[in-house]
Amino acid sequence: MPTMTQTLAVNFPRARVWPLLGDVEQVMSCMPGASLTKPREDDRVFGQMRVKLGPIAAAFAGEGTLTMDEATHTGVIHGQGTDPKNNSRAKADVTFAVLEEGAGTRIDLTVDFTLTGVLAQFSRGAIVQEIANRLTAEFARNLEAKLAATAPVAEVAASSDAVAAPAPEPASKPAPEPAPEPAKELNAGNLLWSMVKDWLRKLFSNPLPSGERVARRAGEGDARGGASGKSATPSP
Repeated sequence: MPTMTQTLAVNFPRARVWPLLGDVEQVMSCMPGASLTKPREDDRVFGQMRVKLGPIAAAFAGEGTLTMDEATHTGVIHGQGTDPKNNSRAKADVTFAVLEEGAGTRIDLTVDFTLTGVLAQFSRGAIVQEIANRLTAEFARNLEAKLAATAPVAEVAASSDAVAAPAPEPASKPAPEPAPEPAKELNAGNLLWSMVKDWLRKLFSNPLPSGERVARRAGEGDARGGASGKSATPSP
């Protein structure tokens, strides 16, 4: 079973991050391609993960369990899903630790996973690691945006507690908050193309030092001179 480690950081204190991680609906909405298929039952979660790799599209439907330890701020996720259309199966065990880091929070993840079927070719090597890196970074951005969106509410509540205000006039019952929108579908094909572009950008943004270019040209000249049977050094 392949193993990966990931780390993500958000600029909010652990006291705010930890409760949000226990809200499965909110967390799923931060993960590209993930969504719930029915309400949570105790520690059991039911959902699906949609993935697209060029012409190959897969939707893994299944269930998992989430357990969280308040004392140690750690948690474990066990999940598995199948896509009958592509005869593919995925299974993952995720352990995470939520740590205070300055004014922010760091989340360390260890993922043990198995992928079989059509998409199994992407479960090995640098490709899956790069996809995981980018997926983690996008999840961290979505998580931080969600935390930022709730900050004004907390600030208003704190200010109302600090300053006494006249009782407001009776008002109609506020409308329920809309359900969080799921993150966009995970398009691994786009991620792979982005990897290629990054590699090309690095290749052409780091030219050879001038001394190395001169040495290489001289070597090429020697090789051409030897191949033609002529000396590369001019006659006196």
